[in-house]
Amino acid sequence: MEFIKSLEGSLKDFFRLLDEPLFHLGSTDITLLTIFTLLFSLILLIIISSRLAKLLERKILPKYIHNSGLVKSIATIIKYVILLLGFIIIFQSAGLNLSALSVLAGAIGVGIGFGLQNIANNFISGLIILFERPIKVGDCIEVGDIVGNVHTISG
Repeated sequence: MEFIKSLEGSLKDFFRLLDEPLFHLGSTDITLLTIFTLLFSLILLIIISSRLAKLLERKILPKYIHNSGLVKSIATIIKYVILLLGFIIIFQSAGLNLSALSVLAGAIGVGIGFGLQNIANNFISGLIILFERPIKVGDCIEVGDIVGNVHTISG
């Protein structure tokens, strides 16, 4: 009986620790539980959107669209739309006002300005290739002395 009371007390302390505010973001208290919930939700969102895009690309869209480049483009665009909407929904449901995250967006802008230019350029170039489709999966490309086939395009 003592063990159960001790365990119960320890669990109450643990949950009290998880619910202790670490800092304030806007009008919301950020706790360890909030952070764990956000991380779990975001990881789950990424997994679900990736699997849904693969399902669309491999099983559903090829039945209706016979151009593999277009199938890949549509699946990738749907994945990014799901990710964007999912991020907004997750942050709003956690009680975070997205305007409070403008500081984070500014920090990302500074990061891109200082060191992530190549990554941002490659990402945007990949999206342009997906939309405009100047090259498609299966094309043979020659750059200088190097010749290769396009197997996949990802944004």
